[in-house]
Amino acid sequence: MKHVTKRIFITATLLFAALFINYSCQKDEIEATPPVVSFETAQIAVNTDDNDSYNVNLRLSSPAHKDIAVKVDVSGTAVENEHFTVPAKEISLAKGDTEGVFPITILNENIWDEELTIEVLLAPGTDYTIDPQLTNKITVKLTKEIVLPEIGFESIESIHTNPFNAETIKIELVANEELTYDIDLVIEFDGELTLGEDFLLNGASESSITFAQGTTTQEIEITFNRIDEAGFSKNLGISISPADPKKVAVPQETKAVIIELLDPVVDLSAMLGTPALLGGEGYQIYQQIMDVNSEWSGKVLVNASVNSNNSNYIKSHRNMYFYDAFDCYGNTIGGDVLRLADMLRFATTDTTIADYGVGRTSRYFSPTDSLLRFVAESKDVVNKGFVTAPRQKFSANLILKVDWETGANTEKQWHIDSKATGGVIENSTVPTFHTIEVWLEKLEGTYDFTAEVPEIVFEAWYSSDSEFFMRNYPEGLDVVKDGDLYKVTYRLYPR
Repeated sequence: MKHVTKRIFITATLLFAALFINYSCQKDEIEATPPVVSFETAQIAVNTDDNDSYNVNLRLSSPAHKDIAVKVDVSGTAVENEHFTVPAKEISLAKGDTEGVFPITILNENIWDEELTIEVLLAPGTDYTIDPQLTNKITVKLTKEIVLPEIGFESIESIHTNPFNAETIKIELVANEELTYDIDLVIEFDGELTLGEDFLLNGASESSITFAQGTTTQEIEITFNRIDEAGFSKNLGISISPADPKKVAVPQETKAVIIELLDPVVDLSAMLGTPALLGGEGYQIYQQIMDVNSEWSGKVLVNASVNSNNSNYIKSHRNMYFYDAFDCYGNTIGGDVLRLADMLRFATTDTTIADYGVGRTSRYFSPTDSLLRFVAESKDVVNKGFVTAPRQKFSANLILKVDWETGANTEKQWHIDSKATGGVIENSTVPTFHTIEVWLEKLEGTYDFTAEVPEIVFEAWYSSDSEFFMRNYPEGLDVVKDGDLYKVTYRLYPR
């Protein structure tokens, strides 16, 4: 009996130990089962105007049995590092955690869309499980009320310019509020004129500008190259559009402006009414020069006509005709349109210009096709405006007066020479000792054909390296020396 009792006790002890060991193993197996992870919600909207971050919450079905990292994939219409940032593509959990956080930092200043999405998807891992029946993806909708600043032209009235003036047109752009960031704008041009060839934008051929932050106005400059063509008429359309439409709006009604380029043909008939004498070329015009008393002095006839190649210019003429009495050619009074010969102040025994004529006022410098250029005051006012002239050179050959004009009329060298050349001084073979060159550096003035006596008044500035130019100031004439230049004031009116 004693042995039986002992055997029963030993058997019971072994059975209990076996049951205890089996229970402990099952308990460890239960404790090592990976938790199931899921998100709290499948979708959430976040107003970026009010929030600069959002935490995505993660739930675990059971406490983490150790430190684990739940991996995630991030996608959506929002761009990482432009619209938002995340510290890592995983959610870190410590042993015993039952929930976790995936922090998202929102870069609100970079958001220019009313709605963007960030999609966070749980990725498989060995330390956790994903139940497809639970929420394993969350969509974070970033919402924003977008009120874009507006930029447009301050005025959409047409702008007028004469292409001959080669003006710089300044045009103002305005914003409806002070900008908090730089705005890049694209400038588009419509018409037959070409950027870089016919005009420049802000001194260059680039078709874009930047509207600076902190301002409400921005000026652009359109600089036209000179177009010298009477009757020219073309339009240049200018419109603006944002380089990034998400940052600024351009209202349709203020996005464009037109520049009208017009060079009206000036009718010069008011000045050119009386033909030149004796069948000469051009028309007779009276010319006077301002004297030291601010009065017009020395009325002289000059001969001019319209330049057929460009009708807004008048050209000068040598008025040649045949002297029957001497069987030779000569110039009538007034051949020197700008009266440059008067400024040489030749003495009786001095030098003279080698040309065919009988008096000082008939002495010729070379004629010009571009004596005066007429520019209308505006597209609506054509019979008043401005006159100018290109920089140009006038020349004449000098010869000793005694060699040119000694003797009776029929024996004077210029008479003899004119018969041999048919009155063309350029064909003369008589030696000259000096060629004087006078540069018309600048000419500025006005014309008014509406006055009772139509007139042209202008100032001309001259220069010359010749020792014979202005060596004696003409007495009584208001010739003003300014450095190396000499200024003379003229008046022209019709005969």
